[in-house]
Amino acid sequence: MERDGVILAVAEASLRYQAPAHYDDLIRVTTTLSEVKSRTMTFDYVIAHAESGTPLATARTLLVSIDEAGRATALPMTVRARLCEALR
Repeated sequence: MERDGVILAVAEASLRYQAPAHYDDLIRVTTTLSEVKSRTMTFDYVIAHAESGTPLATARTLLVSIDEAGRATALPMTVRARLCEALR
């Protein structure tokens, strides 16, 4: 996407801990694209213990499309269309 001039910056991030992970624990991170707008996209994450499936944390990030000067800019229609297709 960056080769096409699309630069994504993290505008918001949140994390909610539910249980501890310990050193050497294997974890699984599941990422879901949950929303796409003209300039932003939101990803949700579930972090779980890989073997037991115990939820360890949930998280969310909001990414904004920016130009090379750092100003918010609309996602190219081709990129937005592919992201919207992933929501289905």
